[in-house]
Amino acid sequence: MSGSALLASFRQPGFGIVWLSICLNGYSAHISTVAISWLALEFTGSPFGVGQALAIRILPRLFFSVPIGSMSDKMDRRIMLQATNFFGFGMSAVATIASMQGWFGFRGVLIVAMLVGIFDVAETTLAKAYVYDVVGPDNAVNGLALEQLANKLFGIVGGISTGFLLAVFGGVGAFAAMAVTYLSSGLLLAIIPRIAPRTGAFRDLSSAEDAGVPSASPGLWGSIRQLMNTPAVLAFAIIALSAEVFAYSSEVLAPSFARDILQVNEQGLGNLVAARNAGGVLGVLLLGSLARHVRPERLLPLICVGFGIGLMAFSFSTSYLLSLALMAMVGLAWGSVDALLPTVLQQNVSDMDRGAAVGIWNLSRGFGPLGQLEIGALATIIGVAATQALNGLIFAVTVSIVMLAYRRRANHRVQ
Repeated sequence: MSGSALLASFRQPGFGIVWLSICLNGYSAHISTVAISWLALEFTGSPFGVGQALAIRILPRLFFSVPIGSMSDKMDRRIMLQATNFFGFGMSAVATIASMQGWFGFRGVLIVAMLVGIFDVAETTLAKAYVYDVVGPDNAVNGLALEQLANKLFGIVGGISTGFLLAVFGGVGAFAAMAVTYLSSGLLLAIIPRIAPRTGAFRDLSSAEDAGVPSASPGLWGSIRQLMNTPAVLAFAIIALSAEVFAYSSEVLAPSFARDILQVNEQGLGNLVAARNAGGVLGVLLLGSLARHVRPERLLPLICVGFGIGLMAFSFSTSYLLSLALMAMVGLAWGSVDALLPTVLQQNVSDMDRGAAVGIWNLSRGFGPLGQLEIGALATIIGVAATQALNGLIFAVTVSIVMLAYRRRANHRVQ
């Protein structure tokens, strides 16, 4: 693993500051995931309650992904990302106060889940497109792998510390930690113009002055339909949707695996999340180091199939130590897929449509509530382990079928 190859994007002015900001966002994201899922389970006592909360968190992707992505193609993405972090700070501060006053119940969990979801869709769309701005197309795979590394590294800390915060301070500790990190991330982004005033300057922003802020109009959706007619965009959007419904939705079952199958407490749940992120760190380290030597379109389906197999293997484990190891393997695939999907989509569209392409990726992920509700409801009928095994199998088969169809169409065009 070449250190110089892995850190190639850090040679771009301003990338280090962006990376630190994303680190803090990754920490907050994993605090919110563990806190929302655990509090939902405590208030309802059912995996279906966890599914409801996490589904509501994902729902904003259906409404905001494409407009935010398209808007960012005509505005300063750094300023938009900074404003997003300040929104997260305000939301977390209010949740902290409400929890301190004893006003927080399952309804409060649902409200926080919705607001965190709005933050998530803006941050993921803007950050992935902004990283591409900063590093350029030649370093896109490396830059977005490092973006995932930032999320995963601080996700490990977030997973472990959230278990402690919930056990000692309850929701107050988790929400207060989120508020501090959101504020710090937003303030960091303010430094970039002073140390790297030309960061991302190769983007053509001249249309921003004339076009104004776009809205979800017929023209906008017409351009999205045009992008979806690109075979690669369509194929990888379907894979993103399938990953959200059948693979990423497995986080709904994590509290139940921890409490009911592995017989561990909230700290054990936090450790499972940390193991997943440790695997994600290894995955993006490998991806970042080999960025110049891999073809994302060929690598992605192989990792997706491995993702599904890993979920199936985890479902059969009753050993906590083995489950930690399997969760790390799942995390390796999880982090790699998260880095490769938006990279491939941006590489298959024009430069001025990259924000919209990332928006399509997030829109596909917005159908995740179907998976969150499906996996929670099915688990109450056939059990937690059987549900995860079935979903892992469906994901692996779906990816295989989509890629076979995509390759066949591509070969037909060549002939």
